[in-house]
Amino acid sequence: MKRLFINGSPRGKESNSRIILSWIAEGMASCGVTEEIETIDLARLGELDAEIKAFLAADEIVMVMPLYTDSMPALVKRFIDSLAAVSQADLNGKRIAFVVQSGFPEGIQGETLGLYFSRLSQRCGWKNMGVVVKGGIEGIQIMPPGMTAKTRKLFMEMGASIVNKGIVEPAIIQKAVKPYTLGFGMRLLFIILKPTGLTNMYWNMNLKKNNAWEKRFDAPYGKPYKR
Repeated sequence: MKRLFINGSPRGKESNSRIILSWIAEGMASCGVTEEIETIDLARLGELDAEIKAFLAADEIVMVMPLYTDSMPALVKRFIDSLAAVSQADLNGKRIAFVVQSGFPEGIQGETLGLYFSRLSQRCGWKNMGVVVKGGIEGIQIMPPGMTAKTRKLFMEMGASIVNKGIVEPAIIQKAVKPYTLGFGMRLLFIILKPTGLTNMYWNMNLKKNNAWEKRFDAPYGKPYKR
């Protein structure tokens, strides 16, 4: 069994998607998988040919990516489009699972992309082992282990399920997507906290870190934002 992990985050090795892949690997290891699983980072743009070759050589693939503007990152789309040049015979029979993660707390945000990957699997002749949509991921790199314990356990269960069942059990997928939408209490909390600036603290920190704070209201493809 040749397994392959694909990290679809533009952040590469420093991404939340990489952390999720490490948790999935832990779950697999707990079920007796001892061989090292090759991981490719699509952020390494000059290695597309090698990445396609690794994909074709694998029997089982797990692809993890962040949700970008209600869709996939461009580098993931580039990789998928490149598979169009591969013969259908070489694609048939691949076993593949997807994870769509996002900073949004509610799972509904990633639902459309999840449905796309289910349809893509049918068109490519892959056995879709499951599509996991998980919100609330942004920030896990700076959270203490106690705050990420449940999420880590969830993805370890995913890895174990792939090894033991050959699929991601539906119960895991259903658990991951919760909360599907925000309840009244959570919406009220956001309304109360918004004036304090706490709800934007992490995003503002990253804007400043990347020298984008002064450009946060730019609208290069639309009308200027009115404050």
